[in-house]
Amino acid sequence: MTLRAFQDMIQRMSQWTIKRALISVYDKTGIVDFARTLVGEFGIEIISTGGTAKLLKECGIPVTLVEQVTGFPEMLDGRVKTLHPKIHAAILADRDNPEHMRQLREQGIEPIDMVVVNLYPFEKTVADPSCTFDQAIEMIDIGGPCMLRAAAKNNKHVLPVYDAEAYREVLRVLRGDQKANELYLRYASGAFEVTCCYDGGVARWLGELPELYAGPSFFPIATNNWGPLRYGENPHQPARLLEAIGADAAESHLVRADALSEEGEQRRMSLNNYADAHAALELCKELTRATTLLCGTGVPPVSGQGRWPGVAGDQQTRRNLPDLQTTGRTYFVTFRTRGRTLPPEARTIVLETVKHWDGKKLSLHAAVVMPDHVHVLLTPFELEAGASVNLGEIIHSVKSFSAHEINRQQDWSGPLWLDERWDRIMRSRKEFVETYEYIETNPDRANLGQNYPWFWRGHGGFEEGGLVQKVCPTEAHRRDAGATRQPGATLRRTCVFIKHTNACGVGIADEPVEAYRRAYHGDPNAAMGGILACNFNVDPEFAATVMDTYARWGKQAGAGGFFAEVWIAPKFAEDAVEHIRRAKPWGERVRLLSVGDMSEPPNANGLEYKSITGGMLVQSRDLVGLNENQWETATTRTPTEAEMSDLRLAWLVAKHTKSNAISICKDGMLIGNGAGQMSRVMSCRIATWLAKENGHADKLEGSVAASDAFFPFPDGPSILIDAGVTAVIQPGGSKRDEETIAVCNERNVAMIFTGTRHFKH
Repeated sequence: MTLRAFQDMIQRMSQWTIKRALISVYDKTGIVDFARTLVGEFGIEIISTGGTAKLLKECGIPVTLVEQVTGFPEMLDGRVKTLHPKIHAAILADRDNPEHMRQLREQGIEPIDMVVVNLYPFEKTVADPSCTFDQAIEMIDIGGPCMLRAAAKNNKHVLPVYDAEAYREVLRVLRGDQKANELYLRYASGAFEVTCCYDGGVARWLGELPELYAGPSFFPIATNNWGPLRYGENPHQPARLLEAIGADAAESHLVRADALSEEGEQRRMSLNNYADAHAALELCKELTRATTLLCGTGVPPVSGQGRWPGVAGDQQTRRNLPDLQTTGRTYFVTFRTRGRTLPPEARTIVLETVKHWDGKKLSLHAAVVMPDHVHVLLTPFELEAGASVNLGEIIHSVKSFSAHEINRQQDWSGPLWLDERWDRIMRSRKEFVETYEYIETNPDRANLGQNYPWFWRGHGGFEEGGLVQKVCPTEAHRRDAGATRQPGATLRRTCVFIKHTNACGVGIADEPVEAYRRAYHGDPNAAMGGILACNFNVDPEFAATVMDTYARWGKQAGAGGFFAEVWIAPKFAEDAVEHIRRAKPWGERVRLLSVGDMSEPPNANGLEYKSITGGMLVQSRDLVGLNENQWETATTRTPTEAEMSDLRLAWLVAKHTKSNAISICKDGMLIGNGAGQMSRVMSCRIATWLAKENGHADKLEGSVAASDAFFPFPDGPSILIDAGVTAVIQPGGSKRDEETIAVCNERNVAMIFTGTRHFKH
C-alpha cells in the first residue's frame, strides 16, 4: 500500500458509521451498558447469540438473534452458531469491491460493521486441577476466534472489539470525541494477538498431555508488552518489560507490582533494577515460605545412609509446592519420565515407593508403572474438618525417593521425573470406575500384556462426597503430614539485600528491626545502593529505621553511606511512604514496590526462559527448597538444633546465589557469601574473607556453610573449617565424598548431604 492509499484509507475510517454490530461475549463485564448506548444513542442494530442475547433482552435491549439472520438454528449444543456464510460474508465483504457488494445484495446479506467478542477462558479453565479432559475441550472457542480474525482481516471496514477495556474508546470515536485514525488497525493487530495467544495456549495444553510424552513441537510464548524500561544492562541498550500471559495471579511478582514511586524518567526501572529486584523477591519469598523451619525447632536428619521419604519425628516440613487439592476428594494423578525408559528393576522401585503410604496417609486404589509414566488413583486421608494430607507432599516424596534410588541403581544422573499432572478429581462412582479400568488396562493397550507385574490393585471404593477413610490412623501420621505452615505459626521477619542478583545480606528474626540490622550488617558496603526486600508490611517506625541506617550503624560497620535503589515489601503504609520521601534525598528516588503476600505457594507449572543468540532456553522452575526428606547426616556427628536452623538458612541462600556458591550463616544472618566463581575453592576463600572483612570474625567460630553443588575435593571444606565453620550442607555425590567426610569427622564437623543440586547460572 502506498502512503497516499494509506492516508485515503485513514480518511475513510474517520467518516464511517457503524450500523450493525455482532455481540457475543463470555465475559459480560460492561456489555449491558455498552450495548444500551450503542442502541439508544446511535441506533445501532445488535445481533447476538446464546447467553449474551438472553442477558441483553432481559435488560430491555432489542436484539436480533443470529438464527434470525442465518435462518438456521444453533446446533451441536451451541458448537455451531455463527459459523455461517450470512455471518462471515457480512463481516468479510470489502465495501470498496462492487462485486462483493453485488453478491451480498443477491443473497440478502447486510454488512456487519463491528464484532464484539471475547473468548472462552480456556487457560483459566485448565489451570483448575478439577478440570476434566472433556470440560477442557468444551472450553476451546471456535466461533469467537473465527469472527475476530474475519473482522481483523477486513479492518478497512470492520472494527474488532475483544476487550471490555475498549468499550469507552469505541464510544468516544462514535461520539466524535476521538478520531478513528489508527483505531481499526490497532484493534485488528490486537485481535490477531489475542487469537494467536489463545491458540498457543490450546496447543501447549494438548501437547503436554500424558499421551504425548515428547511434548509439543510448537512452543508458543505469549506476553503483554508493558513498555520500555529506562535502559537495559547498559544505557546504550534499549529494553522492554514483558508480562507472561497466564502468569499465576496469586504468587507475588514484579510485573504487576504496585509501584508507589512518582512517574518520571528518574523513577523508571532499568533491566538491572528488575533483575536484582527479582532475585531479592524470590529469595525473600523462599525464606517466607520456609518460615517454620527457620525457627530452630527442627529435628536433624538421622545419621547414616538409610532414609525414607517421610518426615523424621515431629519435624514440620513445608514443601515448596502449591496445594492444588480439595479436601475429601479422590485424585487421578499422572507423572512421567524426562525421556527415560524405566527398566524392570526401576519400575519395581517406583511401585514399591507409591505403595509405601497406602494405609498411612492415603488410600491407594490403583497404580500402574509403565516404562515411561505412572498413573495413580488415590484418596488422601483427612486430618480434620477442612484439611487433608497434602497431596503435593506425598507425590513429591514419591518422586524424590524413587528418582534417588533409581539414579543410584542405574548410575544415572539428573532429574528423572517431569512435573506431575493433576488430571482430575473423581466426581462420581462412574468416573471412578472408568478411571480405575483405564489404569488397569493401560499395559494391555500398550501391548505389554494383561498380567503386567507393575500394576497394583488397591482397596476401598469410591464414596460420594467424601473420603474412604476420614482420619489418619495415628497421631504420628497427623504430625508427619504437616506440609504447610501451621495455623498460629509465627511468621519470622525476613530482610534481604541483593547486589548484582546475589545476596549480600540476609537477616531473620522475630522483630523487623532486628531482621533488618542482621541483613544490613551482613555486608554494609555491598548493601549500599542495593535492593532491599522484606516480607512484612512497612510501617512508619520501620521506614524511619531504614532511612536512618547510616546514622544508626553505618560508621561502626564501615560503609561510606547508604541508599537503596529499590525497596520491596508486601505493602507500604501511606505515612511510611511519606516519611521515606521526605527523610533523605535518596528517599525521593527509591522505587517502592508493593507485591502483596509473599507466602503464597509458587506456580509449579511456571517456566524460566534464557535468551541465547539465535534462540532461547526454557526450563521448569527450581522449586525444591527444604526437601529434608532427602537429607542425611553423612558424618559421625549430627548437627545441633542451632546449627540445623542456620543450615536451612544457608542452604536456601546458596540456592539463590550464582554458582559456584558458598554461603556462611550464623545466628539467623548471612555473614559471608562467595558467588559466581570459576573455582569452588575460591568461593570458599571469598566467603570467609568477606565475613572477616565485614566484622564477623567472631561469628565464624561455630558458623555453618552451604555449597550449591558437591565439593570435588576436601580442600574447600578445609578452608571453611579452618575459618571456624562447624557444620556443612551440600548435595554430595562426588567421587571423593569419603575424603571430605573423613576430614569433617577428624575435625568433629557435622555434614548434611541433601541429594539435590542448585546450580544458578
